[in-house]
Amino acid sequence: MGSDHCQFVYDNLVTASVLDTSRTFKWNLRRQIWNTVIQGPIDFASKKLGATEPWRSLKKHLWQMGVLGLSVYISRILPTTRLGRTLFGRKRKHTSPKSSKQKLNLRPGDWVEVKPFEVIFATLNSEGKLRGLAFTKEMMQYCGRRFRVYKRLEKIILESTGEMRTIRTPTVILENVVCNGEAHGNCDRTCFCFWREDWLSRMPTPKEEE
Repeated sequence: MGSDHCQFVYDNLVTASVLDTSRTFKWNLRRQIWNTVIQGPIDFASKKLGATEPWRSLKKHLWQMGVLGLSVYISRILPTTRLGRTLFGRKRKHTSPKSSKQKLNLRPGDWVEVKPFEVIFATLNSEGKLRGLAFTKEMMQYCGRRFRVYKRLEKIILESTGEMRTIRTPTVILENVVCNGEAHGNCDRTCFCFWREDWLSRMPTPKEEE
């Protein structure tokens, strides 16, 4: 399953979601101004460019864009990369050919059964993910058990950036199904586990619940 990463790791949530553009321009502008004031313009720009060393990050991106003169990146690397994408296409980061395409359209109150681990494992790529979302060791204890759907997971806010993100693929949260943190240093946050519909099977409502 690859390295053991919590579902709430920044990279996992980014790849499992898309940026929600429903937020107004005014709200986004106010947030960016606030971040710039708190972090300072250099650190803020560096974070947006994806690096931890401010000056090196800015110099690198200015060099790549040709602001500091014709660079090797523009003259050699960029054309080669574009040619490769044209001939061979863009590589997909998360491929799970054995995952089911059937949509369960689960709603709060529906009953489901978590599929056996062997079935779930077949849907995961080399990084232990299904379309960007990791399946963690703490979730294995719930395999083969039945639970009721608490709610559909459609939008989340990333703590690291404050961005509103929309979940890409049908995903739900189950009642009383949380991460006990045993595989992550006994973390006590008790976060809800995120479940792809591919990992679940719809079940009839138990008679005692009718």
